[in-house]
Amino acid sequence: MPLYDFKDKETGEIITKMVKIADREQFLKDNPNLESVISAPRITTGDSSALQKAGDGWKEVQSRIKSGLPPRLKDNIKTK
Repeated sequence: MPLYDFKDKETGEIITKMVKIADREQFLKDNPNLESVISAPRITTGDSSALQKAGDGWKEVQSRIKSGLPPRLKDNIKTK
């Protein structure tokens, strides 16, 4: 589910909610004091901390993917 930013019209506070795309309009109707705020997308980086959290099962999956790639692309897959 995507994250959306909404602004409280009374306080000016920005809140972030996880709402299904199909339910977003209904959420705004149910909360008339909120308005949608357009913001920059949240982009995550491919840093090593994500690999550390993934566990050893993910390392095995990456190794299998890497073994099936042509040699010129094998450096694109980073393992722990």
